[in-house]
Amino acid sequence: MLKKISVLIPVYNECQTIERCLERVLKADVGNLEMEVIISDNNSNDGTKEILHKINDQRVKILYRKENSGKGANIKNALKEATGDLILFQDGDLEYSPNDYLDMLEPFFLFDADVVYGSRLTRAKATAMIGFPNYIGNILFTFVANFLFNKIFTDIATGSKVFKKDIIKNLEITSDGFEIEPEITAKISKNKKIKIFEVPITINSR
Repeated sequence: MLKKISVLIPVYNECQTIERCLERVLKADVGNLEMEVIISDNNSNDGTKEILHKINDQRVKILYRKENSGKGANIKNALKEATGDLILFQDGDLEYSPNDYLDMLEPFFLFDADVVYGSRLTRAKATAMIGFPNYIGNILFTFVANFLFNKIFTDIATGSKVFKKDIIKNLEITSDGFEIEPEITAKISKNKKIKIFEVPITINSR
């Protein structure tokens, strides 16, 4: 029985967006699930920490790292404190919309999914145009992963993912930087028992 969702928000120098991001996350439709939000600050120096210090909400836990070791280290820091049955990754810059949460949760209830990826590249939802080199790089990166693991991902580099708690907590993630994305994909793809789904999401690229 899925009763609670943990939304992990790794942040670094997001003073322009973190308040709006948190507000939208807390208002997001997650069905009947209880929500907790865990923000991990990666030693920001632009005023983000000062904004976080002012937040007073029982649903929100805020962690402060003493040094910036990369996105992966920041996610792992937040993951240690997550208690939800489902764990959702949300970037603090609002590239990924909390309005997509319900669509991403649906496969867990309809198909007993273990992992759901939010794909930016299906164009089934609003997609801000990104640079062509980034697009090609992502396509090639995803193609290689599909070839190696016999999958049909469209976007393995997405930062919008949801996991059942036991899946993500048992992965033994080692990456401290952005390589956390392919590491997670590789490890869940090698386990044939893990049911992975992909749904289209909105992306407002910086």
